[in-house]
Amino acid sequence: MISAILRIHCRQDRISDVNRLFRSLIEPTRVEDGCISCRLYHEAGQPNVIAWVEEWETEKDLRRHLKSDVYRKILAALDLAEEEPEICFNTVAETKGMQLIEEALGPSRN
Repeated sequence: MISAILRIHCRQDRISDVNRLFRSLIEPTRVEDGCISCRLYHEAGQPNVIAWVEEWETEKDLRRHLKSDVYRKILAALDLAEEEPEICFNTVAETKGMQLIEEALGPSRN
């Protein structure tokens, strides 16, 4: 799995435009092949900071998305940023759930 995180510090006068654009791109992104999830957040205490978070099954799926019309619209929104946008791509090699907690707590857990 690959997660893509984009943080944009928007100009105050453009925040509603950027927000509207990103909201319009959530569903088109979610229906792309290989998309696990797509979410939009506003950071607490910083209403002009938007975080766009995507999760993809494979790097091939992500690369296809990066070439899409949807992503071109995301890149266009970067022109409305007040500061240099932050973007990172994280590759997740393994995911564990409750089993990891049980292993960490060991047999003495009661």
